[in-house]
Amino acid sequence: MTTATSPAVGATGVSKVFFAGKEPVWALEDVSLQVEEGSFTCVVGPSGCGKSTLLRILGGLEKPTSGTVALQDSSHKIPAAFVFQEHGVFPWVNVLDNVAFGLRMSGVRRNERTERSREWIARVGLSSFEKSYPHELSGGMRQRIAIARAFATGSPVLLMDEPLGALDAQTRLLMQEELVKLWEAERKTVVMVTHGIEEAILLGDRVVVMSARPGRIKEDIQVDFPRPRTMELERTPEFGEMRYRIWELLRDDVRASAAM
Repeated sequence: MTTATSPAVGATGVSKVFFAGKEPVWALEDVSLQVEEGSFTCVVGPSGCGKSTLLRILGGLEKPTSGTVALQDSSHKIPAAFVFQEHGVFPWVNVLDNVAFGLRMSGVRRNERTERSREWIARVGLSSFEKSYPHELSGGMRQRIAIARAFATGSPVLLMDEPLGALDAQTRLLMQEELVKLWEAERKTVVMVTHGIEEAILLGDRVVVMSARPGRIKEDIQVDFPRPRTMELERTPEFGEMRYRIWELLRDDVRASAAM
């Protein structure tokens, strides 16, 4: 029986080992993470520390070698929707059909999925492009398609793997603002992997810092800056102190990871 205090996403003692070649590779070791409903959690760590593997395990795309994972609302047709770094859009279909894809896969009837998709296309500012194909759009516009599709599914949990990482710096800043506005309106439970320390602080209610492989949770930092947040926050001493604290946690592991 689910209680009001149950986390929306829970991982307990999760480890993951891959067998490739002669020696096993431990991607994750004894990771436990409880994510509150409606919260925005950012995960940072050095390359190869298992961040993306953890996300895939939380969403059911990978099975842990040991440990357990639970989603509070697992009865939903799509309990967790993904947004990946490389847009994840289908080049052979237009914007409307891209956004409607998740709804189509979950059996939503054509009229309803078209209506819901158009609503989300409008909310990400692409109403004039619903018949356009991805190759006709900029990188930022393609990423808006992916974000709209994830929100349109109605999934209570959104799992984002470097969703803004492939964008240029200016577009990335714009998309950060737009993503936060959508999240604040919908209050989905978000777990987002990012390499950007500043991005994690601006977006997250908490920043989970992971160690080098095998990935473990090194520190779980609450971000108490009031919302809504803007880039003005980066000018404050408090922001600088938190950024430095996170970098100090990461520095040695990033160096070790780069030397592998």
